[in-house]
This record gives sequence, C-alpha cells and structure tokens, in this order.
Amino acid sequence: MIESTSFYIGTLAEISSLASATSPTEETIARGLTLLRDGLGAQDAHLVYASGESFSTLSANAGPDLGLSDIGLWLINRDLTTRQAPCSFNVEDGRVGDLTGLTCGGQCAYVAGPLPVAITSDMVIAHGPWEHGLTQEQRSFLSISLPALGVMAENWLSRSRAQHQSNQLSALANIQRVLSESDNLGTVLTSIARTVATVTGVNYISIDVIDESGRVTLRALNGTNRGGVAALEERWKSGAVRPDPVRDQVLKTRKPMVFPDAQNDERIPAGGRHFFSRTLIRSTGVFPLVSKSGVLGVLSVASHRPLTFTSQEVELLEGLTLQVASAITGVQLYQELDESRDELRRVNQQLREAMNLEHHLARTDVLTSLSNRRYAEETIRVACAHARRYGHPLSVLIADLDHLKEINDGYNHHTGDAALRHVAKCATAACRDVDTVGRYGGDELIFILPSTSLEDAAALAERFRARVEETPIVTTNGDDLRGTVSIGVAQWDDAMDSPDELIRQADHAMYQAKATGRNRTMMAGPGGAARAA
Repeated sequence: MIESTSFYIGTLAEISSLASATSPTEETIARGLTLLRDGLGAQDAHLVYASGESFSTLSANAGPDLGLSDIGLWLINRDLTTRQAPCSFNVEDGRVGDLTGLTCGGQCAYVAGPLPVAITSDMVIAHGPWEHGLTQEQRSFLSISLPALGVMAENWLSRSRAQHQSNQLSALANIQRVLSESDNLGTVLTSIARTVATVTGVNYISIDVIDESGRVTLRALNGTNRGGVAALEERWKSGAVRPDPVRDQVLKTRKPMVFPDAQNDERIPAGGRHFFSRTLIRSTGVFPLVSKSGVLGVLSVASHRPLTFTSQEVELLEGLTLQVASAITGVQLYQELDESRDELRRVNQQLREAMNLEHHLARTDVLTSLSNRRYAEETIRVACAHARRYGHPLSVLIADLDHLKEINDGYNHHTGDAALRHVAKCATAACRDVDTVGRYGGDELIFILPSTSLEDAAALAERFRARVEETPIVTTNGDDLRGTVSIGVAQWDDAMDSPDELIRQADHAMYQAKATGRNRTMMAGPGGAARAA
C-alpha cells in the first residue's frame, strides 16, 4: 500500500513539474499523457482538443489514434460538460455507450476527464479496459491530474494556434520576396509551390495555369528532387496534358474539391484512383485560382499521409490560392500582394481580438466584471494542487453582501446591482495581482489567495470589509447608502478531501459571521468552529 501511494505521489509530482513549463512541447504533452496512462494502468491516454469544427488527438503511445468518430467524441464531451466530472464508457461497433460516473464501478473500456481550460471541448481519454472499474486511488489520481494536464494543454494549444497564424504571415512574406526577385512566372510559381508545401506539410503541390480555352499552359511543382520521387513528379507533371474531370469541375464551379481517401473515392476516375494507389498517395484536393478577371487555374495538393481537410486547413489553402492568383495576374502584382498581406494581418488581428474577447467573456461575470464561478473553481483546483505540491499556504475568503434583499426591496434592483458592483470594486482594490476574486453566487464573492496564511487572509478581509463599510454607494435618487459584508476565511490543509472542502469551511465561517451580527470576519477552525478575526 505504501509503495502504491509513493508511486502516485511521485507520478503526480512529475505531472505538476511538467505543467510548470512555460513553453510545453508536443513531447511534454506526450510525457504527461504517458504518466497519466501509467497511473491509471491504461493501454493508452489521449489529449482530445478542438480543431476547427472537429476534434484532434495527441496520444501517449506512437500507435494508432483513438479511433472514435467526432460524433462519439461530441457525446463524451457533452457528458463531461454536463457532469463536470470524469466519466467512464464503453465502445461497441464504433458507438459510444454506457456513459456513467466513475463512482459507479463495474467493467469499463474507457475513462474520460474534462480539462479545466477556457475551451470546454478539451479533454483526456484513457483506454483500459478495467474489468472492475477504476480503484479509488486511480479515480483520485485522475481528478488531481486534470488541472495540471489542463495547464499544459492550454499553453501548448495556445502556442500551436499562434504558430498557425504566424505560418500564414510567413507564407505571405515569402511569396512577396519571391515575386520581388524574379519576373519568370514558372520560377515564381515553383517557389510558391515550395512555400505552400512547407507551410501545409503536404508532400506535393502543383499549380496549373490555364488559358481561355481551359488548356493547361504551365504546371509548376514544389520539386523535392529525392530519388524515385523525381520520377513521380515527372509523371505528375505530364498529367497536365491529359483530361481531368476533377479539375474541370473545380474550374466550372469555382469551388474546391477535397478527397481524404483518394484511393477509394468514386468521384475520382478509376485511372486516377489506381495512380494514387500505386504511388501511395492517401489524400488529395484541388482548389481554384480565381482573380478579378476570372478563373486562372487550379492549385492541387497530394499527401502520403491521410488528411482530414479540417476547416483550418481548407481556410489556409484557400488563403494561399488567392496569393497564387495574384502572382499570375502580374500587372498589379506588388500592389495586390501588399493589400492581401495587410488584409490578412487585419483579419488575423480581428481573429486574435475576437478570441481574446471570447476567452474574457467565458471567464467573466457580466454584472461585476469579476471572474465567474466556473473560472474561480478552476483556479482554486489548480491553486490547491500547487499548494499540495510545494507546501505553500493557500487561503480562501467567502464574502456575502449583507441585506441585499432589503436594498432591492427598499430601493430597486438597479440599486442592488450598483451595490454588488461597489463591493466588487472594493474587492479588486483589496487584492494583489496574484490573487483571484470572483462572483461565486448571487451576492457572494470568493477570494483565492495563494501563499497567504489564515491570519494574513483575515487581515486582508478586514481591510476589504472596512473599505466596503466606509465607502458610500450612490443610489439612483442620490442617497448615500452604506453597505456591509460578512466574511468567512479558511486555509487549505493537505488533509482536506478536495478544494470543495476548503470552500465549505470558508462558507460555514461566513454564515457564522452572519449569525453573530453581520459586518464581521470569522476564521474557520477545527471541527467547524470559527473565531473572530
């Protein structure tokens, strides 16, 4: 039993250490998943995260992916979001079933846990099976691991998404450089094809330029020149003179066609499917090159590894085709490239601003502009894990605005809202930069104070309480209204079962403050007793 406990403590310590990395890599995430896998006694563990309109995965093992459809992953994520706790499930004939909480026991093939991050679709899934369900130690290990894994995942994904945007700008910058160095269309398009291949990670890029009759007048390839690949490229290049129903359809509709399974997609003629099978090309896509003057040609991609053509991948390729079309147009080359670069930067700036706003709204209470309850609970879970790991003190305050109902009844709800905003402003002023204050309930605020003892937290609570009492609330009719707050203070103890126990103790102390006359601070003590600050 001692060896088992030591194993879990050591594993959790290593996961927490990985979470402290400011710039986690894919290898860091894979290591964290390996530790999760080993701690749960699973076959594999996976990070599942949003990727455009679908899901992507990163696994501890280097083997096949999770093997669940987006619908199955959506069902799991919906259950986790509703449950706000890990769950277990089984898979039969590719369908997810038997979704239930971990406390129920019984045989299960998979377990999943929600990551406490801003994007609610992020989660971890481990593949067992567990004949008798997870043990209590395994369930505790999973729950304690989730905050640290969430920190790692959020940092890594933020960097990956920022790199995706950076790749788009780098591609534009490289295309502009090429265009300034050569006026030969073949040279320019070959260099652009190499740029597109580098940015997208696709093996082959071809750019076809057509004349008014639809005949291909130029085909440029990215040109890898590696052994037998050169012969394949020559075969690809010679195909420009042969009929191509897919290319004709794209030119006609001006819409892209993508084929994740190019070897078996019946929209591709049999000869094309046979060619893709022989050359081991798994996925392909054709995108129109359109300018103000009309359709100029197509850009085709082909990959030996399977491509799902997510919305992000399609958006990136469509964005790059605009630049290729501008290069072919030629006359207004530099002007159009500059405008396209500025437009892409503007769109990326708008996207970043929209993402920042969405992230802010997802964690902010609308009335008080404080953190909302969900974000506060996520923060306290991480703070408790950090306190447990490093032995630093951690305290929590629960503050309740006294007589809010009387304020609402005696004045109006606008005045009640003003009172809450006033208390929120006083709370923010009383806190340090490292502290977190959020709206926990209708008239309750929660303070999360890392590296703060019970006595120091009580001193902060008293400063906050005095500030609320001394500062008037201006009502709608101009009256000066004085508000008060009752506060409960509790400090984290490693003997506590969970962060919820810390909150319960602070909440109990707050109710004792109310019961003994309001407008005071009470500190939680052993056995539920509380004493005045």
